[in-house]
Amino acid sequence: MNRRSFLRNTIAGTTAVAVTPAAFLASCGEVTAPKPTIGNVSGMQVPAPPFDNVFNTLDVNSAIGAAIEASKNYAILIGINGTFCYGYTDSVWGPTLKSTSGNSASITLTNSTTETSNLHFHGLTLDANLEDGIEGDVSDGGSKTYNFTVNDRAGLYWYHAHYQKTAGKQLNLGLGGLFLVEDNEEDVLNLPAGDQKSTTIVIQDKRFNEDNQMFYGPNIAERMAGYFGETILVNGIQGPFKNISTRIHRLRIANASTARIYNLSLNLSTGEEVPFTIIGGDCGLLKTTGGSVTQILLAPGERLDTLVDFSTLAAGTEVFINSRVFGGAGDYQGAAGFDIMKFVITNEEAETYSIPGSLSTIVDLTEGDVTGETRNMNISNDGISNDDALNNPDNMHGINGDAYDADVVNFTVNSGAIEKWVFDNSSGNEPRAMHVYGAQFQVFAREGGRGNVKIWERGWKDTVLMLPGEIVTIIIPFTVATGKYHVVCTNLEQADSGLINNFEII
Repeated sequence: MNRRSFLRNTIAGTTAVAVTPAAFLASCGEVTAPKPTIGNVSGMQVPAPPFDNVFNTLDVNSAIGAAIEASKNYAILIGINGTFCYGYTDSVWGPTLKSTSGNSASITLTNSTTETSNLHFHGLTLDANLEDGIEGDVSDGGSKTYNFTVNDRAGLYWYHAHYQKTAGKQLNLGLGGLFLVEDNEEDVLNLPAGDQKSTTIVIQDKRFNEDNQMFYGPNIAERMAGYFGETILVNGIQGPFKNISTRIHRLRIANASTARIYNLSLNLSTGEEVPFTIIGGDCGLLKTTGGSVTQILLAPGERLDTLVDFSTLAAGTEVFINSRVFGGAGDYQGAAGFDIMKFVITNEEAETYSIPGSLSTIVDLTEGDVTGETRNMNISNDGISNDDALNNPDNMHGINGDAYDADVVNFTVNSGAIEKWVFDNSSGNEPRAMHVYGAQFQVFAREGGRGNVKIWERGWKDTVLMLPGEIVTIIIPFTVATGKYHVVCTNLEQADSGLINNFEII
């Protein structure tokens, strides 16, 4: 039985076990959930959100002398009943840490979760000894200060826990935050700023039971395909609305779900589409504006920088951010279409700003720049059997057949080399999005499936999506110090089930 048939034919479900606030806060930190079974993949249907919750603008703190605490919290996230969550604030998620490129950052993490955690600064090119790799640990009750120089260009990066095989649980329950970098190159563009002209959102999906208690407990089928939540949160709020003006609006989006891919679009209540103008991706601005698009496929871990022209809309107009149904991504991704949040035009103002054509300086890498190895990485993971999943659920995924092993270095990279990596999902039945620690890369080519490099993939990136049937080639310079790094699937249920390899820069 192949992987797709196995997933389609698994029918045993799981039942969530609610955790009371008192029990959660007094517990050792383990979220009560049933023992994993094969199960089915849930979370395909997403109910309409209320759209009566006020938008939550995330706090922004300096990355110089920042102090964050990973803690178990009790907060009202949906309805009127509180629920347990994790976070770096007193609710879910954490503050946005901000730095100027070239400045030093000093961030102290205190761990009060009653389980081991750590910090990964996703997208920043940090030496292995400056942040935690997957084996780096901050024990319960402990703390660690991360000191480093921010050498990366302006962009929307982020931080989150990723300790060994607990990444899916800790991120899903709330341990993440944005890391915003600014620089002079971006400043001179005078991009829209301020509450009325700019919005930054983090999208996550969660599961709640009938008592509004959040839980995380993927069964084996969900560890293969991904854990999908029926409730969509934006900056920790379900169904928010935000009042804005008739201006060109900067909209930055981060997908911090553990598995769900969003097919993002903007629509009026009449169904009319409002286009995005793409200006940046994971690691900052593109070389030039990428033109207008009406749908953007954003995988877990990816970020997006856009400009949206609201200048011609009348007061009272509502504009919805939604995720549309899409195909070509396996049996589960894209099965549901749903609204995420809405903007309401409340102020009519004359717009004088013009979207710039030229944005930043980027040297495009070619195959002629490759000085190191060409590495073929088969990430399809097709052909898994029922017995494979039942007998070895922690190692059911791998790269070239090699599942994650903390004690194994899967390959070595010469310091300073520029390599070509080929992520091969040509025989896979599910999407894969791959992230590289310590490095940024350029997407060189996509074969099969969607067949080309997308506009938002034309700058520097740290995460790239391969739908089933796709092969993506990246060119990746290694400029960080020697040490151990990782290549990781950002579908964290798959990563926690083995889809990670370790490499060492020597």
